[in-house]
Amino acid sequence: MKEVYLIILSLIGFAVSFYIYYTKSYHKKMFCVIGEDCDAVVKSRYGKTFGMENTIPGMLYYALIFFYAAAAILNRNIFKGTTIYYLIVIASIGSVAFSIYLIIVQAFVLKKWCEYCIVSSIASLLILLLMTL
Repeated sequence: MKEVYLIILSLIGFAVSFYIYYTKSYHKKMFCVIGEDCDAVVKSRYGKTFGMENTIPGMLYYALIFFYAAAAILNRNIFKGTTIYYLIVIASIGSVAFSIYLIIVQAFVLKKWCEYCIVSSIASLLILLLMTL
């Protein structure tokens, strides 16, 4: 059952990352439900790391989780105790750490919030929790 939750969370995370990537790439205004200025957050200088849009490794991470969970559904023992499992846990820790950094930037540097970024951060945290259960 854990794998089903991983798939759902990875799809949510991927969709959010893709939406941000799409709006930035095509210079569209983001639709923010809670009324904050999401554009100011994602189009700030913190929207890129080492010259790369943050959404690109985000989409790759969520795709990795999706394929990991799908493979685990097909064969429950495929990744038990393997290097692949531990690498995915390390990637999940990195994702959560980077999400915490970006939330701190939103709270204390930009003083603006992006609800999509928060949803992605929550998805990353829940994925990590599921991976370590």
